[in-house]
Amino acid sequence: MNDIYRDREKLKVLEWSIILFFVVLYPMFVSIYPLLPPLFGIAGLIIIHNINKNIIYTISTMLYLIHLDLNLSLPFMLSIFSILLINTFIYPTAKLMIRCRVCLGLFLIILIDIFYYISLFIYDLILNSTTVIADSMLSFYIFVDVIIGLLL
Repeated sequence: MNDIYRDREKLKVLEWSIILFFVVLYPMFVSIYPLLPPLFGIAGLIIIHNINKNIIYTISTMLYLIHLDLNLSLPFMLSIFSILLINTFIYPTAKLMIRCRVCLGLFLIILIDIFYYISLFIYDLILNSTTVIADSMLSFYIFVDVIIGLLL
């Protein structure tokens, strides 16, 4: 009986270690190695699914996005704002229309990625800056987001 509690504590420590790695270290690796995807879609999916259920996952994912915005010199909080817009206006209708949980997750990942990148392009257009360059890396990032979404 006591072994079960020790195993649960070990799993909890492992879970917190993984969360800490992704919130603190992964955004720095993304800024150093451009082939690592920023995983905006996965982060958005975690926020949307846990916004009313698990506040720890929601806050840690928002901290990840803020840290990613700061490391990549992206507009501050634009990713969180985009995800919350999708959560408010599109997710309730999509949840009613798409019954397949995996299909809904993939749809949300693709939608979050595309909406965020379009928001970045509009931001660049309005402020006459260059935060994102439209090349094949954006499609690679979306592809990796979708593949990881399939594995989850």
